[in-house]
Amino acid sequence: MGFGMQRKEFEVDEDLPNFFDAIKLSQADELVAEEENMQNHYGFLVQEPEMIEKLEEVMYPEVAMQGTPWYSIL
Repeated sequence: MGFGMQRKEFEVDEDLPNFFDAIKLSQADELVAEEENMQNHYGFLVQEPEMIEKLEEVMYPEVAMQGTPWYSIL
């Protein structure tokens, strides 16, 4: 059948790891460098400071995300 409005909630388990456990070190470094560049050149924050702190502590992932793991909308 097609799409329909339902009152019943459903749960989707995509079996995805936590973002900070799956992001590659190079991608985490890129996000941190991008944030520093935005602050130094334009004087504003793109990401939450808590997120940057977590990205700076990222360890080598057992299973890494492939492709682009984030999207920033300006």
